[in-house]
Amino acid sequence: LAETNQPSFIESYEGQEVNIACNHTNIVANEYIFWYPQFPNQGPQFIIQGYKTNTTNEVASLFIPADRKSSMLSMPYASLRDTAVYYCIVSAAQ
Repeated sequence: LAETNQPSFIESYEGQEVNIACNHTNIVANEYIFWYPQFPNQGPQFIIQGYKTNTTNEVASLFIPADRKSSMLSMPYASLRDTAVYYCIVSAAQ
């Protein structure tokens, strides 16, 4: 697994776009980037994944630059129910 580094805290306002960066400088060719929020009193829940290209679903977007050494999770409209610990994980696809 590649080592990841991300901010420990991000503050936002209701309705504001939220962007969470993750650095993974030692990512290797066959590894994907996964994001999981963990809401209070729950296990982590898959939100989005990507490999080499930007990806968007109904919840979030994942932006991946060409060198793949970082990524950014973007959620267009923050709400109180989005309060969670967000994990960026780099791993071979399962």
